[in-house]
Amino acid sequence: MFFFYYICLGGGTMSQKTNSRNHMLAPRSVFNTSKIYRLYILKELAKGRSLYGKQVYDAFKEHFKGYPVPVSYSTIYDTLHGLEERNLVQSHWDTADAPVMNRTKRYYRITDEGLAYYQKTIPEFVQMLKKNKAVIDKFIELLQ
Repeated sequence: MFFFYYICLGGGTMSQKTNSRNHMLAPRSVFNTSKIYRLYILKELAKGRSLYGKQVYDAFKEHFKGYPVPVSYSTIYDTLHGLEERNLVQSHWDTADAPVMNRTKRYYRITDEGLAYYQKTIPEFVQMLKKNKAVIDKFIELLQ
């Protein structure tokens, strides 16, 4: 029988001896969606362009069309605000279209700190996702 324990940010798998039994440690959650949203936004902004929240939402939604990936406007905007609080992105209001569309847009761009965070974090996070995928593939193989 396998017992699963949550390991913060997934750290892969390993065995642990507990009460004379071997327990397999693996992340209960395959991935950290909040971190994926953060890294995706930083990836898009690292391309050197400014984006507003709806653009991020539409691109994310389109990429996962047909898959049960939870994303909402509030998720995207909360993530953008969190990135701004951490000084990983900066924002500015664009009022150029306001007279025509009666609406302003808040554009975001990556900061130097955001770019450094993205470049440092992405290789390690992608590697963790690949390890988790390998564990899932082994379970599928086991059950087929």
